Amino acid sequence: MTEGLRMKSMLKIIFMGTADFGSPVLEKLADNKENRIAVITRPDRPQGRGRKILPTPIKKIAPDKGLEVFQPENINDEESIKRIKEFNPDIILVVAYGQILSSNILNIPKIGCINIHGSLLPKYRGAAPINRAVINGEKETGITFMFMKEKVDAGEIIFQKKIDILPDETCGELYYRLSDLSARSLPELLEKIKSGKIERISQDNKLATFARKMNKEDGKIDWSNKGEKVYNLIRGTIPYPGAFTYYNGRKLKITRARFLDDYQGEADTSSTKPGRVVKIEKDSIFISTGDKGIIKIFRLIPAGSKELTTEQFVNGYQIKVGDALG
Repeated sequence: MTEGLRMKSMLKIIFMGTADFGSPVLEKLADNKENRIAVITRPDRPQGRGRKILPTPIKKIAPDKGLEVFQPENINDEESIKRIKEFNPDIILVVAYGQILSSNILNIPKIGCINIHGSLLPKYRGAAPINRAVINGEKETGITFMFMKEKVDAGEIIFQKKIDILPDETCGELYYRLSDLSARSLPELLEKIKSGKIERISQDNKLATFARKMNKEDGKIDWSNKGEKVYNLIRGTIPYPGAFTYYNGRKLKITRARFLDDYQGEADTSSTKPGRVVKIEKDSIFISTGDKGIIKIFRLIPAGSKELTTEQFVNGYQIKVGDALG
């Protein structure tokens, strides 16, 4: 099914975004001088260890592009709705904004509210699709351009773009590749809108899976799991919330590791319990798992410390073969 209406050459677009996932999309949108753009982002918040009040990544871009910025505390209040109606948008483009839009807003733009979501819907609806795809060992993912409706991530699909998930890719690395893919795909969306040839493909709700928001405890490592599953958890939680374990009661966050499924010649794990140090090299610590796989740790952060190489950690904490993590 397609829209039959050909749009005028200039579109009035409200871009809603907060996280840096949307930054390349806004850059691309703003550089296209054909359209009129307004930006809505979340209010400035305290950030970092010093809790300094800082603008969102999206707000940082807008002034350099000459774009007006609106930062409502509640996007669904009367003032926000009034401001959006006054702009009279053709579309509202939403990329990692962080608030759910009410039907009052979804019904404002002439064409609709369009979201860019970091998965191949209907798989991984929800707040953490990139984390969950990596943690679950998916081999491919992508982005979905879709019309929004009140039920989260359940709207009609306009089009999708697929990419492979690389074997050692972290969530953070995949995040930026998908962000870049979103920006590169934006001209296709705008062309479909202007030509009036917008597909509306209904999602099969029976195939839907869900990616709930990550919390810190989601990063806790269970060394009794198979090695590949442990490794997927580590790379799927970098940079947030971070995979962690304990050594002598001290929390350790693992920031760089590799998975060895062929352990022969690396260490003897035939009679070793999961979570044991089976070998130490100058640049790495080898940890046993629930099968014959090994996690090779290169960098980690002990609680209350800065990031350390394994050589620094071994020297400072005197870890040795046979010691247990858990």
